[in-house]
Formats: sequence, C-alpha cells, structure tokens
Amino acid sequence: MPKSIERTLGHSATLLILACATIGTQNAAAQAVDEAPTAQSPAGPQAEQSDTASPDPTPDETPASPEAPSAEAGAAATPAVADRLDTIPVPSASAPAPVPPPDSAPAGDQIAEVVVTATKRKKSLRDIPASITEFDGSKLEEQGKQNLTDYLQQAPGVTLTSIAPSFPRISMRGISTDTSGLSPLPSPTGIFIGDVAFSDPYISNVQPDLAAFDLASVDVLKGPQGTLFGGAALAGAIRYVLNDPVMGEWQARAFTQYERPQGGSSALSSGVMANLPLYSDRLALRVGYVRRNYPGVLDLTDPTPEKNVDHGGGNQYRAILAWQPIDALEFKLTHLSQTYSAPNASPVSDNPDRRENSHQVLPAPVDNKFQLDSLQINWDISDSVRAVSLSSYTTKDATVLADATAALIGQPPPGYPAALGAFETFDDNSRAFAQELRLQSNGGGPLDWLVGAYFYDYSVNFDLLADTIAHQTLLGHDSVLDTLLSGLSLDASTLYDKTSLLYAESKPKAQERALFFDISDTFWDHLELEAGARVYSTQVKGGFYGTGVLALAENGGQDIHYENNAIKENGVSPKFTATWHFSHDISVYTQAARGFRFGGLQSVPSTPTNHVPPVYKSDSLWNYEIGLRTAWLENRLHADLTVFDIEYKDPQLGQTTTGLPFNYTDNVGGARSKGLEANMLWLTPIHGLTLALDGALTDSRTTKPFTASNGDEVSPGTQMPGAAKSQYSAEASYFVPVGVFDLGTRVNYVYIGKGYSDIVHSVAINDYGTLNAGITFGTSAWALQPMLALNVSNILDRTAVVAGGTGTSIIQTSATSYQLNMPRTYSARLSLSF
Repeated sequence: MPKSIERTLGHSATLLILACATIGTQNAAAQAVDEAPTAQSPAGPQAEQSDTASPDPTPDETPASPEAPSAEAGAAATPAVADRLDTIPVPSASAPAPVPPPDSAPAGDQIAEVVVTATKRKKSLRDIPASITEFDGSKLEEQGKQNLTDYLQQAPGVTLTSIAPSFPRISMRGISTDTSGLSPLPSPTGIFIGDVAFSDPYISNVQPDLAAFDLASVDVLKGPQGTLFGGAALAGAIRYVLNDPVMGEWQARAFTQYERPQGGSSALSSGVMANLPLYSDRLALRVGYVRRNYPGVLDLTDPTPEKNVDHGGGNQYRAILAWQPIDALEFKLTHLSQTYSAPNASPVSDNPDRRENSHQVLPAPVDNKFQLDSLQINWDISDSVRAVSLSSYTTKDATVLADATAALIGQPPPGYPAALGAFETFDDNSRAFAQELRLQSNGGGPLDWLVGAYFYDYSVNFDLLADTIAHQTLLGHDSVLDTLLSGLSLDASTLYDKTSLLYAESKPKAQERALFFDISDTFWDHLELEAGARVYSTQVKGGFYGTGVLALAENGGQDIHYENNAIKENGVSPKFTATWHFSHDISVYTQAARGFRFGGLQSVPSTPTNHVPPVYKSDSLWNYEIGLRTAWLENRLHADLTVFDIEYKDPQLGQTTTGLPFNYTDNVGGARSKGLEANMLWLTPIHGLTLALDGALTDSRTTKPFTASNGDEVSPGTQMPGAAKSQYSAEASYFVPVGVFDLGTRVNYVYIGKGYSDIVHSVAINDYGTLNAGITFGTSAWALQPMLALNVSNILDRTAVVAGGTGTSIIQTSATSYQLNMPRTYSARLSLSF
C-alpha cells in the first residue's frame, strides 16, 4: 500500500476520534448547564487511568477511591451546595453517609486515582510536579504487549530501538546517544526495578525487558531524576513496579499467548503465578515464571537462503517473600532473573524496504541473562516517620557475536564462503552492589520530606575479540595446533591472542557515594514548594590491555597496556519546583532540575592514530519545565500540557572507529532540546467509551561544532540522534457488559516522526505510523475467570527504518545497514485466574 494512502488512513482514524471527542464535549457541556453538580471532586487532581475502576491495590500503587473525598474536599464543596440548599443536615457520628443526589456524577464514571511511589513515597500521580506516564500492567497484558518496545509506543516524547530483547536504546525528550543496540555507551535513560537501578556506569550491558504478566505497572518518568536516583537517570527513568505478595489470600493466574507476524515465524509464550499466604496475615510468598518466545521476521537470501532467522526466547523467574512480624515492621526479599538466547539475533537488513539480508556471512548469536536479589526493610518509627533500608545485588552477563566480514573486505560478493568470514565477539560480565538508607515522612503531617544516603559499587570484566574463521580454525581453542602446543606445555592462548586481528580486555570498577534530600510544604492552601539535592562523588578506574595484528600496527609493534586510568568527579544535582493550585482541579507547576551521568574509560584501544580519547567526561543537563494539570466534567476529563527546555552539557555520543567498527564514546560540545507534551483522557457520556490523545513536539539540536569519527564536521543546529521531531497517539476504547461477560474493544493510531540514527545523519529513521486494534472477552462468573484477548498491531503493515548506520571497511568501502520495525502481527492471549 502506498505510504501516502497509509498515512491518510492513519490521520483519518485520528480525526475520527477527535470528532467523537468534540461531539461528546458539546453534549457534556450542554448536560453540565442543565444539571448543576452538587458535589466537587476530591481534593487535588486525579491520576490518570484508562479504566473507570481502580485495579487491585498493591503496596507500590494503591488506587484511592473517589467515593471517599478528604475533609478538605468536603469543605471546598460546601459553598457550592450551600448556594442551592437552605440548610445542610449534619449527620451524627453513627449515622450513615448521605447518598449523593441523582444529578451528581457516579463515582464509577470518574477517572480513578492512582497512587505511585515514583518519588520513593506514596503520592497521587497527578499531585507530582513532573511529567509521568503510567501504564497499568493488566492493560498491557490485555493488549498483548510483550516487551519494552511495545510498552513505550504510547509514551509521548519517548522513542526506543532494540537490536534484541534486553538491548534497548531509549531517547527521552530528545536526549539520546545513538540507536545502536551494541553501543558500549550506557543509555541516558535509566531502567529500574522498583528503586534498584540497572543502568551501567561504564559499559552498557543487558537491561531488564520484563513481561507484562503480573506487573503492577510500568512508569515513565520524564526529565532528569538525579536528586533521587543519581547518575542512573540523566534524561529520565523507566520503572518496573512488581506486584507484591498479598497477605492472607490464595491467588493463582496463568496465561498463554500465540503470536504470528506477517511473513514471519510463530511464537508461543506462557506463564504462571501463585500467591501463597504462609502464615496468617504476617507471611506471604508470590512466585512466577514466564517463558517468552520471540518470532523471527528476517530472511537470509545468500549464500544459503533461510527464513525468519532472528527468532529467540528466554525464561523469567520471580519470587517475592514478604514478612510483617509486627504492624510497624516489614521485610521484603526479592529474587528476579531473566535469560534470553537466539541463534542469529541480528535483525539487520541491507534493504530499507524488505526484511532480508543478502550479505550476512556468519550468524550473530546472542546469549544474555541478569539477576536481581534485594532486601528492603520498612520500619514505621512513628505515625509520621518511616525508616527504609534497601540492599541489592545485581549480576549481568552477555555474549554477543557480530558478523564483521563487511568491515574487513567491504560488501561480500554473492556466495562468499563462511570459512573466509570475520567476526567480533563481546563478553560483558558485570556485578553491582547498592545500599540505600533513608528516613522519610509517612503521610502523618503537612510536611513531606525525605533524607538519605547511597553507596554503589560496580565492577565489570569486558573482553573483545575480532578475528577470522580461518585463523580461529588454525590456532583457536581445541584446534589441532592448540592441542599440539598445549601438549608441549606451551601457552597456545597467548599466541592466538597476539596473532588475532584484535584481542582486548578491560576490568574497570566504578563507585558512587551520595547524600540526598527532598522536602515539600504547602503555603496558603494553594502554593506548594519543593526543593531537593543530591551531593555525589563518582569514580571510575581500571586498566586496559590490547593485542593482535591491528593493535600492534597501531602502537608501533607493541601491545597496548595501560593501568590505573581513572576519572573522579564530584557534584551537586539540585531540584526546585513550585506548584500553584488554582482549584482542586486545576494546577500549574514549574520545575528546574539537574541530572548527570558517569564519565568513564574507553572499551577499545586508544592510540595516536585512531584518535580515540582514553577517557570521556560525565555529561549533565538542566531541565526547565512548566506543566498545566486540569480536570473537567466532574473528573471525567483530564487535559494536561507540559513545556520543557533542556540545556545539555558535554553530551556523550557513540562514535565508531574506521576499519573494523569498534564503538567508543566521545563528548560533543553541547546540545539543547525544547518541546512540549500534551495528553487528554476522557470518559465520554457514552458509558464505557474512553478517548485518549497524547502528543509531543521535540526540537533537540547540537549547540557547538563537532568533528565526527569519520571526519564529517557536525555544525551547530544538527538534530541529535534518535530524537523524533513529533509523536502522537490517539485511542478509543469501549467496554460493555454482555450478560455475564465483559466485552472490550480498542483501536489506536501511533505516529513517530522523523529522526536520524547517529550524529552524522547517515540513516533517516522512523517517520511512520501504525494502526492497531484489539478485542477482549472475559467473565468473572465462571470458576477460572477466563479472558481471551485478540490483537492486531501495525494493521496497515507499514515498513519503516527504526535504526541503522553506515560503516567504512579497512579497504575504505562503505556499506549501510538498516533495522526495520515489526510487520503486521496477530496475537491471541488466554488468561485464567484461580
């Protein structure tokens, strides 16, 4: 289908939703004139949720019922009622609560409030002076979403590319480094499980890509989170919130999901969960297992044709033990691990219009895993003060092989034999321990405060090998010559390393020490002021060893060996916000916040001829934003707007050496990102029909000249890599009971604007939209409470480039590769609850 027709259809779907919104608004406005409400919404704006009912409460996200307004809300509502009534009866303490008059909005027709812990304290989502998008885990399940790429499609101002599960590259508000999934540069957007950071301060390793099954939510925090989360969240944070054990209640759930992309292979994923009350209301265990399989969509056409080679799969294990020996003390022990492997994970195409590759000589297998073990202790010292200790230990291991034949000889001709191919392998093994101690308010007074201390200790063993199949066959491990030399008590491995193209290893260590605080108070019932800061000290130190033909040629015939390289930095990341509540439903806030990211050491050799700097500095930014939060039609309509301006200093950008394409990091002089984000959520007068609109405009550009690794001059005003100038999504969903069944339908259109894969704009990316739809059908009247969800994504089967790059080989020939989006995909999911 022509691109113009596809875009017209997508825009038409959006306009249709807008038309419905306009008609419904007129009807609601007319109804509001005829029916003056007798009660106001609860105090403070309500948090967004696409459902009219709150989900089951969890310790991290507890919906508050709109049927129980606070005393402040009741006081605010009294004048409006008094204007209409001669007297107001005051019930006695034993009298039942009065029934709302029939002309007031039913509580079930209001947008439910969601309480989150994104600020490390429980707070209404809409009362937080920041731009936060919350995705409910159960809704993600119903929509058949399987990974982080799916989750973030409808987060305005956020784009993501991933060469394989657990290797995401995220751009938030235009702050990005590159779109290469194999870049060693840590992402500027942090990924967290609860309050445990998984971002790497040195070389980027695997990141959590959790299944939606039994997730409480996925929270997207936009803008720097340096005050509370340190160097792990320069541009923002993605935060997974797990469902905690439920005391005194048996629960069990299971699902299976079938997925089939157009022209690709099928995949079947399944999972089970059990909540076990072990002892009264004091001890409970929640365990879960998910097996995820990913379909393949890339075809190899030469030398041996093979279809759908990029399929893969992995396992996820989860166990959370909660013990509350007394009401004021709680222990929570969490274990979570995830694996992924694929025989040929590279989804790279040599054609921007077709998911195929005619030049891949060698397969590109991937094998990775991560594990989290943590202990959190919550102690309510008094009704208003809580002490928290969070100890965590994380491990991450990844092995990646990439086909480097084109980097050695240029584009290989048809029929090029694998025995003459070249490859690169990366082994990345990291360990991290973190300890956080904090005291914080517990909702018992007008002052909201938090103070804490943080220690982070990280180490990594990173090995890189570039070689040819022929040389590996001759001298590699278990070869005939290796066996012969080993029998003579000779070190065959050292000989192999020195005669390979390149062997390098790096074993750095990193630490962060920090003290932080955050405090807020309300003045004159309307003005809320908040201030916070993080005083930190970071250090990265270690050595580097490199040998092999290329290293010896670069370094005058000598191995590259340097030790005790180090970069130490100290700083302060403050945050200031001011919020003015015009009413319970309308508020405006302004914020200024600073974020930072670790500097570090290079993971490739630094020599006089390759111009790779031995270290790179930390980068930092100041984010200034103004946000408007409004609720209308008795809390059935939310309309919000946020405007931001980011000054980015010393951005860390991924660069690539000439010849064999080794990635390294360099600092660009500066950048600036400006933009706005808008969203609307409306529970229409048509019962069960919800409309949602989200959009973002981002202008992210360099502010100083810069010379790229390929010699190109990058002038000021160049668009930053990964940033999309515009994004928007429009969704209509309709839920209706049919007898004992609940029927739900949804349709949405998502558009991601044009961007570029790297700083020299070698490949244009995105600039496409997808139309998606789904239907759910379930009942709670049957014993197993079955629910069937059928979904279709990318209905128009739009093909677009989402990442890519141009490399130059040793013989100075260039080749461009592309990563494409997923084609039209069908999925069916059956869920059961016990």
